[in-house]
Amino acid sequence: MSKKILFVLALVGFASFANSQKIAKWKIEDVVRSFSAKNDTVYVVNFWATFCKPCIAEIPDFIKLVEKYKKQKVKLLLVSLDLPTYYPAKIADFVKKNNYKTNIAWLNETNADHFCPMIDPKWSGAIPSTIIVNNNTGYKKFVEDQISPADFEKYLKEAIGGNTMNKYVAPMNEAEVTDNETTKHILDAQPMDYISFKSKDSSVFAITGGKVKTIAMIDDMKLVIIEKDNFFYTYSNLGSTLIKTGDEVKASQLIGYAAFDLDGYKRSLELYVSNAEKNIKLSKGNFIQRKDKRLTDHSIDIDTNEPK
Repeated sequence: MSKKILFVLALVGFASFANSQKIAKWKIEDVVRSFSAKNDTVYVVNFWATFCKPCIAEIPDFIKLVEKYKKQKVKLLLVSLDLPTYYPAKIADFVKKNNYKTNIAWLNETNADHFCPMIDPKWSGAIPSTIIVNNNTGYKKFVEDQISPADFEKYLKEAIGGNTMNKYVAPMNEAEVTDNETTKHILDAQPMDYISFKSKDSSVFAITGGKVKTIAMIDDMKLVIIEKDNFFYTYSNLGSTLIKTGDEVKASQLIGYAAFDLDGYKRSLELYVSNAEKNIKLSKGNFIQRKDKRLTDHSIDIDTNEPK
């Protein structure tokens, strides 16, 4: 559908209009504002029209899956791109007939060159199109096509937090977790958030299972990247390990030894997490301390006479 002839919806927040069959009239700024709150809610905004068969095909699955994950604070907004002559009566009748019990609005816009880039720079104006956002983690997924139920559920899990929202045992025994400012990743020189761990224990364990995608040596520093469910975990400042690219590792499996921090006392490790589109920062709240130090950890005890 051409951006020049596309007509769009408008709305101001995720209010429930479907039950009363009252369809809100919003500008694109209202739509953007509705999914921009700094919280851990997952916002799903789907652009559709009553005349769009692929749109109508995917909406029931969207509603069903959003209901399934509502306890994880997932909210759905259907933004109608129907012609002005359809607003409000024909849209409301269609919503009632199809029992769309979710948030619905009509976009009061005609200039696609204005409103499309405000949703995503890649949006040509075709429908169905969907944006999924979690402002707490920085997750953003835009799809300009019909989405299968399996893919939609996958995106919801990613947006909810997927692996990053789980409580992990820290990669090192009794590790101190430190949040760091945005820095540049050593591989691609792009800004990237990371956290570091300091511990008297040198043993480093995988915080999640997955496949070893990359092992790289840069001077005396080793990088290990583990992939799981389209998330990539990068561990840096590692010492020697026996793992190799292609190995399957289990959660809590020993994957290396940490290097000394600059103070020369505590061994340290840096951890980066990203999905295919955006780096996702883990915080202290994602980790609990490891209390099960074992002889099989190959841990190195610190000499109590070592300078602090």
